[in-house]
Amino acid sequence: MKRMIAGAAVAAMAVVMAATPAHADPVKALQVKLKAGKGVKFRDVTSLLQNNDKITFLWRTGKWRLGGKGVVASDITADYTQYGGAMFDYMRGLKGGRTIWVNGRSWTYAPGGRSEEDFLGLTGGHVGAYSQLVNPAEPATLKVLLKGAKKGRTYSGRLTQATLWKVSPWFRASSTFFQGARVVVRYKLTLGPDHLPRKLVTSHPAASHVGAGIEVGDGRFSTETTYTGWGSEVRISAP
Repeated sequence: MKRMIAGAAVAAMAVVMAATPAHADPVKALQVKLKAGKGVKFRDVTSLLQNNDKITFLWRTGKWRLGGKGVVASDITADYTQYGGAMFDYMRGLKGGRTIWVNGRSWTYAPGGRSEEDFLGLTGGHVGAYSQLVNPAEPATLKVLLKGAKKGRTYSGRLTQATLWKVSPWFRASSTFFQGARVVVRYKLTLGPDHLPRKLVTSHPAASHVGAGIEVGDGRFSTETTYTGWGSEVRISAP
């Protein structure tokens, strides 16, 4: 009888182990997806939060081509709406459009379909500096995000832009507004059942985008990003 019970216990344990994902560690689950030719799709929505108002002004859709350490190429299309007043007065001249970034070089598509190289090599063009600057497709960045407070499959916390600058090639290639440890980014990362990033919400002070001494209030830029199709085939090439 004891042998039968022991046998049943072993069988039950085998079923549980078979049902448990092989890569329960999110960083390891991500690393499995970092293969040449594979990628992920994403959507961003960015808003200015100020004086109890929420003004949504930037929408992006895109895809990343992944490599051994993270993102090696991106193709992003942005839809930007220009408003007036407060912070938006300092954002005049921004525009939407498509930006292709490959190994440190980027090209934006001007009206008429022609591409022009961006001498700064920004991943999402100049408007991208106001969108999602945190990239969980980088193992080092994801590891930092996982240090936040955990509730179910959601991790939340704060980190400085100095930390992002140190660990994230994507951050260094996405923004010209780096002001070191003074700028704090709040985040909330939610993983899917596959332990891969499903949604990321971040926010940071709008004042970090203007020079010292310029008053723009206490507004924050907040970006919500969703990720789909991890491991799908992605092709991105320079124009």
